[in-house]
Amino acid sequence: MLKPFDFLKNLRWSLVVLSGLMISCSGNQTGSLLKKAGTTFAGTQKAPDTTLQLEWGNANRKVYLMPANTFFARGNILLLNGWNLSPTGWCEQTTLCEKLRDAGYNIIVPDMGKSMYASAIFPETMNSLADQPQLSWLTDTVLVLLRDSFNLLSPSMKNFVVGLSTGARGAFAVALAEPDLFNGAVLLSGDYDQTLMPNDNLMTLYYGNYDMFPERWDGDDNLLRRANEWKIPIYIGHAVEDPIVPFEQSDTLYKTLIKLGKVEPAANFPFGYGHDYRYWESESDNILKFIQKITNSEVVSSDS
Repeated sequence: MLKPFDFLKNLRWSLVVLSGLMISCSGNQTGSLLKKAGTTFAGTQKAPDTTLQLEWGNANRKVYLMPANTFFARGNILLLNGWNLSPTGWCEQTTLCEKLRDAGYNIIVPDMGKSMYASAIFPETMNSLADQPQLSWLTDTVLVLLRDSFNLLSPSMKNFVVGLSTGARGAFAVALAEPDLFNGAVLLSGDYDQTLMPNDNLMTLYYGNYDMFPERWDGDDNLLRRANEWKIPIYIGHAVEDPIVPFEQSDTLYKTLIKLGKVEPAANFPFGYGHDYRYWESESDNILKFIQKITNSEVVSSDS
């Protein structure tokens, strides 16, 4: 059963949700859909304002919804956390979310946990990794519910996907899976070609040993191999001295996209930073400028 919204405390988000509900389906249909999806509302939270509970396997996963701090939203941001990092850590430990919300963007943060954003689970996949949401949960459950029941992340809106670390890998993967949904993508400190680090423990625990299963490491889940499918604006950031995810990962992706010539990626590869929120905070203004530039150009072109 849905908890009633406190319209005085959550007016902005209530308007967003109600408009989505009125557009997508009737009240009874919506209630049935949300109940089936295992959705509950936490209307008393200050930030995030609304928390959904969506089924994955035998448990539920949270999806946090944070409305724009403006009366009308300019667009939506799908924000993807790093492997085993708090899903809301980016918002709690940097200024990015408030800057985006102040600029008029709704933020959607699914709890992806230790997800590898993979297309399948394999016999060699460690159980604790196999239990994590796959890419299909994000595309077939989260995005569908937000679009159909809340009028969020619909193709008619300005949508962006932003990810850090393994979440950057996820951002690339979800944009490839939904090529007409997003207007741009931001990738920070990510990995895209696991064959460049064949001894990586995490990849081995998921895909099995590289020498035994090279087709898995070099198949559909190798995102660099699919770079020729990429067609939207992209910002790639990575600290050159990153001790966790080699800078080579982002540098190779950047050079590959340049060589393909379909898009001209924006990039920032600074020295003096690592794989942490200190670096990711330093990118906050760059991310905002990148997203605003696309939003403003889209508005101009649509009116011309």
